Amino acid sequence: MFEIFLYCAVFGIISGVISGLIGVGGGIVIVPFLAWLFTRHGMPADSIMQTAIATSLATIIITSLSAVLAQHRRGAVKWDLVKVLTPGIALGAWFGADLAHFLSSELLATIFGAFLLLNGLRMMLDLKPKPHRQLPSSVPLGITGTIIGALSTLIGIGGGTITVPYMIWHNVPVKNAIALGSACGLPIAVFGALSFIIIGTQAENLPVGNFSYINLPAFVGISITSIFSATLGVHLSHRLSTTVLKKVFSVILVVVGIKMLAG
Repeated sequence: MFEIFLYCAVFGIISGVISGLIGVGGGIVIVPFLAWLFTRHGMPADSIMQTAIATSLATIIITSLSAVLAQHRRGAVKWDLVKVLTPGIALGAWFGADLAHFLSSELLATIFGAFLLLNGLRMMLDLKPKPHRQLPSSVPLGITGTIIGALSTLIGIGGGTITVPYMIWHNVPVKNAIALGSACGLPIAVFGALSFIIIGTQAENLPVGNFSYINLPAFVGISITSIFSATLGVHLSHRLSTTVLKKVFSVILVVVGIKMLAG
């Protein structure tokens, strides 16, 4: 367990810097890393992806708190939209974890691999949504929140990868869209992780060091380092050209995505 903690503490630095430098959510790199690490340590194959996803969500609770606070201080968070989205997000996140519990670990790996592949290609080709419509009314927006919450929890991400393009597509300014991604990531992580904890009490053959579906050594290791290294990543992003870095990172996402799809 201590070895897992050390691995995750080191990786927390890397994931935090990548998140702050390139602007991707931590879950997109944390989940495949944890899946690899747990497999390497011979943990039960039938619960590896559920544990990786739940642990990723738990770490996002910690890291998103500082991000939301920083965005709020800048006045970038549209709290009226957050209030409309949050009930649906909470509902979707809760049942997204339930769905992940009943799906096989192999199928979850396939779903996440496809997600990585699509996002890697999107980043590689620099595909961005063109704003050409306004946000819908409260009811359809709440339904959208449910979909965002469910999909995000199913693959263990904070939701920014889905929320930000959706908001930009609906003419929300980029800085506000990013802030909304951070603000919506918190309820996704909280309700998703809580649902994983509750549904995980029904799981059998969980890895050593787990509290339900959350692996505690991995959670602590990633949390204590990524929360500080993300700030370093943001600082570096203002000093370095991130264009080449994004291209390199997109290739890594495509390769890892294909590997997860191939099993």
